[in-house]
Amino acid sequence: MKQGSMLDSARKILTAAGAEMRFADLWAKVKEELDITPEEEGDRISHFYTDLSMSGEFVVLGENTWDLRARHTYDKTHIDVTEVYSEVNETGGDAADEEEEKEYNQSVQGSIEQEEEDSEDEDEEGGSKPKEDAADLLGIKDDSF
Repeated sequence: MKQGSMLDSARKILTAAGAEMRFADLWAKVKEELDITPEEEGDRISHFYTDLSMSGEFVVLGENTWDLRARHTYDKTHIDVTEVYSEVNETGGDAADEEEEKEYNQSVQGSIEQEEEDSEDEDEEGGSKPKEDAADLLGIKDDSF
């Protein structure tokens, strides 16, 4: 394997290409330039994608196509998230999300109730955890026990 930064290689490859590239093609060229072996590829590809995403020099243009940010205007690369948030705020959220959250909360509550029943059974059989200990672990400060 040759020494060098994967980002430096990507910068050089995109500069030479003079155009955007799909991630798979860019990765293939970086692998080739740095002689990354198939054994190393699994570990390195995720690092490369993360580094590419975190670097301010590169921009994803949609459908996993990447280019140097310097070649693109702000308007083309900027995603206005205020529109997304305002839609959620106006509608009060997505009904499917609310239903999913409700189901999740019910399942969690069911798990807590099952743990409480199990704890009661253990106490009757000489178990070591009273309900109060379970409430402390769950952060419940209620005298309902």
